[in-house]
Amino acid sequence: MKAGVLKHKSGAGFTIMELVIVIGIFAVVLAFGLPIGLDSYRNYLLTSEQRNLVSILRRAENLSLANNGGLPHGVALGEGQYVLYQGSSYAVRNQAFDENYPRVSSVAVSSTPEINFLNLSAMPSVTGTIVLSNGLRSLTITVNDQGAILW
Repeated sequence: MKAGVLKHKSGAGFTIMELVIVIGIFAVVLAFGLPIGLDSYRNYLLTSEQRNLVSILRRAENLSLANNGGLPHGVALGEGQYVLYQGSSYAVRNQAFDENYPRVSSVAVSSTPEINFLNLSAMPSVTGTIVLSNGLRSLTITVNDQGAILW
């Protein structure tokens, strides 16, 4: 060995065992946290969809109460969207005044296909409950005979 040249072993870096332990801990945390995060996201989408639909129903109710356009207004609960329309029903509506709102595809909606509010009184044509479900949880919106939208 030459004088003055010493090989120094550095302690920097990680061993394979340390890396395996850290990756294992990360995998366990991810395995427990991911389902909780996904459920939280699904519940957020469901609650958001409920609030969105309540807002659309209230807008239709307010437009009818204000006699906007001299016609009733309603909301059609379509397959990929909600349609706020002007007219006595979705079939005979004035399409120029349609307002389309997209729906979240992972939330199922069970209800009558449309709810109309009479102009000037905003009384609903049908009463009942709209059920929104994401497969794990369900939320409801009730339209009573006085036109109140309860959720």
